[in-house]
Amino acid sequence: MLKTIDLFAGAGGLSYGFESTGEFLIVAAAENNKNARKTYIENHKGRNDIRLIPDVRDYDFSALASEFDGIDVVIGGPPCQGFSNANRQKNHIISMNNSLVKEYFRAVKEIRPKAFVMENVSMLSSETHRFYDSAKDHDVVTSLGVQMREDELVLADSDYNGYSLMNIIQADAVADYKISDELFQLLNVLYKNRNSEERLSKYIKNKSKLIIDKIASQAEEVKNNLGILNRIVDMINTEQISACFTELGQFIKFQKTFRLKEELDSNEIIYEIENDLQTGKIIARVKSYSVIEYVNKILGDDYKKNSGVINSLWFGVPQERRRFIMIGVRSDIIQEKEIEMPEGNGAEIVTVGQAIGDLRDYEVDEEDNEPEKLPYDSSTENLSDYARIMRKGSEGISNHIVPKSRDKAKARFAALKEGENFHNLDNGLKDNYAVPERTQNSIYLRLDSNRPSGTVINVRKSMWIHPAIDRAISVREAARLQSFPDRFVFKGTKDAQYQQVGNAVPPLMAKGIAETVLKYL
Repeated sequence: MLKTIDLFAGAGGLSYGFESTGEFLIVAAAENNKNARKTYIENHKGRNDIRLIPDVRDYDFSALASEFDGIDVVIGGPPCQGFSNANRQKNHIISMNNSLVKEYFRAVKEIRPKAFVMENVSMLSSETHRFYDSAKDHDVVTSLGVQMREDELVLADSDYNGYSLMNIIQADAVADYKISDELFQLLNVLYKNRNSEERLSKYIKNKSKLIIDKIASQAEEVKNNLGILNRIVDMINTEQISACFTELGQFIKFQKTFRLKEELDSNEIIYEIENDLQTGKIIARVKSYSVIEYVNKILGDDYKKNSGVINSLWFGVPQERRRFIMIGVRSDIIQEKEIEMPEGNGAEIVTVGQAIGDLRDYEVDEEDNEPEKLPYDSSTENLSDYARIMRKGSEGISNHIVPKSRDKAKARFAALKEGENFHNLDNGLKDNYAVPERTQNSIYLRLDSNRPSGTVINVRKSMWIHPAIDRAISVREAARLQSFPDRFVFKGTKDAQYQQVGNAVPPLMAKGIAETVLKYL
């Protein structure tokens, strides 16, 4: 058995796929989400010997490898959502996911496994996703000879209401102008709801007292410097808040500048701030470098690598899900061979109907409490081959839970045919969306029973609809689309379960990757 560690294990889809070959033994798993950890433990009952690592940062992987007398394989998918991108202007400049990618390769260097698999790494081949030069590892990166590029990050488009941002920053006076994070969040959501009368009135009704209380709790210096705070209180009290939305939008940008600078500082990014006199913008000058060049330099000649996009459909998963993976095998093991990427196992295409059709007669639960397992009915006559595989080893259905749906959502469910989505609705059913035309095609999607699904993410947030029943698809149905067998149980709140399913690597896809790795070991 090949001793394996799963970094960023989530609920355990990648682990499950590797283990199902019968050739890999998970000896350690790292995951910091408490609900995903509960799920991982639940599905490894009887395996008290698995080392659970809550946080990979600063963890001593060399000591772990020694403890297990060597670890053969490292697998995992460090999150890359929100990866740093010098060419964008978002709420965040830096993402902690930067450091997690680096932690993954630090683990590979310290463990020195025979092979590694890194999943969900499309940013490796992207020039827009880059690391920023940081004091944390500047010496290491420069010693590797990684090429640096000059970049600029826009912290602010302009000054706000006569306040000089540059003067505030240079005088180290940010604390006198920065509101609390909680108040910032409340005002930001208030501003975002400005175009929907229904959402705005509901938000003000629910949050106005909290906003007023939070404004009152700000430091006196902040309240004295920011007259808008008193104006917001007055306008909430007189129900005229819409009159200050233009200034509120500018104020939120003003506050974002302080938070972006904080991100630079907390991540120890090396930067210089300057005021562009021509445009009026506040700019942070930084240096950035390519992720893939960093990876190649940090691994050196120790590993032979290959990477590419694979599709879960190739492995019998009833879902179109493309994922970029990298496979590395130690050079002294593979020698002259080249690594071939997984190409599928000849599996037939599985449709949504084949995947979840047998579950339609089982009653769903809308409550957050953990429902009892529903025993299978005795008839197996009309089961698809896929459903038989999913049922193997289980006595019934668990996690067959759905969100509580309001009347408006139910009306949308009833109005849509298979394959249709939010954009097919009449305008009267779109009225609580601020900009309906910008809504993604995956929102309020009624699945087509005769086709595989699209990429499963958090289907509760997307409000995916059952092909034949006017309701959202359940956690179990989403898990079926991800190829999790019915014996795999998800733990935590309803929302946490949906999120775990959406984040996971489909086990059948993971098994296909594992079988490719086995060829070289």
